[in-house]
Amino acid sequence: DLINFMRDFRVVNKGDNTYINISRDQAINEKVKKLVGFSNLDALYLTKAEVDNFFQNCMLLDT
Repeated sequence: DLINFMRDFRVVNKGDNTYINISRDQAINEKVKKLVGFSNLDALYLTKAEVDNFFQNCMLLDT
């Protein structure tokens, strides 16, 4: 599931230090959200810090 999530997770940089989440697979988003404890994963707007923090935590899951 994590691999499928990483393949589907897409964000678009708005240019003002925020990103728009355009991921399509909400079922995988829900599973990963529970796994890493991020309630804002499926939020439409994310800050750069939130995106960076998410990927740092995913790298820890892989080790």
